[in-house]
Amino acid sequence: MESTLTMSQHIDKVVVMGNDIDRLGGIGRFMHRLSLELFNRGHTVELVGVAPAPAGHYQPMDRPQQITERTLMSSQIPEAWTLKTLEHRLNPARRLRYSRRMRLRREAVDKLRELLPQWGPNTVIICTQVYGMEHMIEAGYDPANPQHPRVIGQYHGSAREAKAIGDMRRVLQSYTGVDRFICLSAADAQEFAAAGLNNVGWIANPVALPTHDAPARRKVFASLGRYDKIKSLDYFLRAWASVADQLPEWSAELYGEGPEREALESLIRELKIPRVTLMGKTDDVGNALSSSSVHILSSQNEGLPIAIVEAGLLGVPSVAFDCAPGVHDLIDDQVDGFIVTQNSVAELADRMRALAQDDTLLSAFSQRIAESSKRYLPENVVAQWEEELRELTF
Repeated sequence: MESTLTMSQHIDKVVVMGNDIDRLGGIGRFMHRLSLELFNRGHTVELVGVAPAPAGHYQPMDRPQQITERTLMSSQIPEAWTLKTLEHRLNPARRLRYSRRMRLRREAVDKLRELLPQWGPNTVIICTQVYGMEHMIEAGYDPANPQHPRVIGQYHGSAREAKAIGDMRRVLQSYTGVDRFICLSAADAQEFAAAGLNNVGWIANPVALPTHDAPARRKVFASLGRYDKIKSLDYFLRAWASVADQLPEWSAELYGEGPEREALESLIRELKIPRVTLMGKTDDVGNALSSSSVHILSSQNEGLPIAIVEAGLLGVPSVAFDCAPGVHDLIDDQVDGFIVTQNSVAELADRMRALAQDDTLLSAFSQRIAESSKRYLPENVVAQWEEELRELTF
């Protein structure tokens, strides 16, 4: 599809930048989808990751070779590299990891220092994460320099999450002065503006209908996300444990990978939870979701969870914790899904049981969410990104 921007507006390239390329999770899928859609609309697109995806978290995605890919660091960032305490500073292995991390950071910054003038003022960088922006600033990015690229900054969590985990200070330091700051919902835009950011807007993530083979729908509660503390999958497991005996034909499947696998396995053994499987990482999101009946999201924080939309496009309603304003954009509570009080295992279990025991309700939710999720299809979202690009050329 030809871009709606004219050549006289001089956008030579769009750089989509994040912590890493093709990492398991929502941001990786967003970077891939936005890059692909902008390329299909006639833009020259480059994908930039600060570091290679961590071991076990790489999820390769199929893109045209004309979309350039670049990783700034030559190897993965070592774990536990900070020197925050005296004990850390006295630990030789820890100091070695810190030294390696600093070398990698210099490597990334040096490459960005070369790239910024090469990209020049006719490039727009969509910086999807604060971490990447911090490296650009260290490399000398200056929003007042007319020879530097234009920058659209993003934060893919909610403003609530940014405050809760201490990211708001980093967001303000990194994105004050960039050409535009785009978050994921109107409510978040208001909160980020109130915190001190200017030039704030919001655009929902574009989500394509996941490819799938139309497998038979099974009586499965499924989750799709990292085995990570912020996803708090233990709440899902505890809710399932409390209703499993009442739903003998149903089971639970958790797709993902991460540091909490051992803890989740331990909880399953401890509670003797029946008919639950840690499925591990999947490269087949479409079939994983479309073969399930209900999607569960038990996170502590989210931005605009792509998994809810992907499930919805396949007619799979979600039961989700009220973990971010964006959840209310995606789910019309008690109409096409359920929004549950944060961390209420009892309420989560009750909503799961309600859908499992009422075929009419489940069918109605399925039909409604399939229709309402269409508003997030790329053709309904990417035009907003092109409008942002157009605004930066005037």
